Amino acid sequence: MARPRLVGDDAILAATRQVLAELGPAKLTLAAVGARVGLAPPTLMQRFGNKRGLLLASAAQAPLLVLRAVEEAETRNTSPLATLRDFALSAVAHIKQREELGNGLGFLQLDVTDPELRQHAVAHSAAIVDSCARLYRAAQDAGELLPHTDVPALARHTLVCFNGALQVWAVNGWGSLTEFLTEQLDLMLAPYKVPRATT
Repeated sequence: MARPRLVGDDAILAATRQVLAELGPAKLTLAAVGARVGLAPPTLMQRFGNKRGLLLASAAQAPLLVLRAVEEAETRNTSPLATLRDFALSAVAHIKQREELGNGLGFLQLDVTDPELRQHAVAHSAAIVDSCARLYRAAQDAGELLPHTDVPALARHTLVCFNGALQVWAVNGWGSLTEFLTEQLDLMLAPYKVPRATT
């Protein structure tokens, strides 16, 4: 009879993301991840094969995490545009140091060079763009966004704005990350928002 798993895969992959943020992919080890969840490296090898297998499993989970985060943001907001902002800011709420984003860029190098990791990165981007497009269409229906807005283009632009803001902040550290990201999103969306009626 198989022994029950006291630590689930989700907990291991969450620990993997934490170690990636702190150390980057080059310095990440099975021992470092295992230490976070109280498991020995051989146990992680049994589940994921090796370090690359662990990274692939973590990357495969990323699109699902996006969809889950958007759903959670929707429960906290009634406005589609407020939901989008909430989703964007909650995605970076855990980031405290600019070095964490630098370590994330190390993973970007793997996304570009490793076909399997790139496949997951593309799916992650698609989850963000598709979610943004859905929220923008809802914002049009709610009268928040101008009806002639090119929603697919704006959804892609949002991904560019989000990723670009993270990289610029990682280098320059202008204010807090949430303040800087809010400023960039507001500037991007301003031309597309329906003006508020003045009394």
